[in-house]
Amino acid sequence: MKKSVFDENAKPVPSHYRKSGVFHWSPSKINMPFWYMVAEYTFRQRQLWQAKRASKGGDAEAEYRISHYQKSGSIKMECGTEVGIAAFSILNGNSATEANRHALSKLHEHRPAAWNEPDQAFTEHFLENDGEIVTKTIENTVDALREVFAGANQVATEEEIALELPGVDVPVDGFVDGRGGGVIAELKTRWDQRDKRTASGFKNNSVPANPVPDHVLQLALYQRHYGGVAKLIYANRKNYRVFEIAQEQLDEAVSVATAICRKRQRVLERTNGELSALVDVLEPDWFHFMLSDWSADLKLELKQVFANE
Repeated sequence: MKKSVFDENAKPVPSHYRKSGVFHWSPSKINMPFWYMVAEYTFRQRQLWQAKRASKGGDAEAEYRISHYQKSGSIKMECGTEVGIAAFSILNGNSATEANRHALSKLHEHRPAAWNEPDQAFTEHFLENDGEIVTKTIENTVDALREVFAGANQVATEEEIALELPGVDVPVDGFVDGRGGGVIAELKTRWDQRDKRTASGFKNNSVPANPVPDHVLQLALYQRHYGGVAKLIYANRKNYRVFEIAQEQLDEAVSVATAICRKRQRVLERTNGELSALVDVLEPDWFHFMLSDWSADLKLELKQVFANE
């Protein structure tokens, strides 16, 4: 296993961060709503860790709690991961046939939760016809990468960063999709959406006409660490689009990220990272799409936590 950049010379994590379950920032933590970050890291993941420790200690009931607090991954997220792995592998000279085979093999291991009907439907749709949707997305992604990294002898992938932001007591952690030839790039895949008006029940999700601000923020943090020309790639089963992000836009995004981290840090300081205090100052959106990966029982418990009952 590759050693994390956090394994050496790590600064002590302040108490209010430790108690909140947030040991570093990441683009995803910065981009997600603060209430959801608390729900995920201060509540769900902490309960899951405690259940796993109890299970190792011989607690017979801990397995139920592990199942209750476990959150299954979505096929869309896994498809995005495997497309990226396959496309960069092909870009770096490996067999397209083997890369596609490996990607589909990993995706066939996905097991949707019994209660998650949308994920079940997407899994069946993406893997039908020998995974044609996935392989076509890989093909378009490879074309995009060849355009973006033209002239690069080799492209490094999944490089970890530990970026210090001014006034923020813990670093930003993240993994760069690709870097080579003076270019740093982030890849975002677009997957079909459900549409009852179509014969298949799905429709193509087009690539964005403009860069998505959350994605610019993520790329900006990576570019601040490594430098280079920053490019954002969108790909789906139909085509791809590449955006080169201007330096002033990247700098503004880093400023926004820094302000978000500082503001949330102040809340963690005032509440000492305690869940009971955090839920008193945060208002969740119970219809937010990120809660679609939570079971009904787990969402009900979360509602009770935020009601402070």
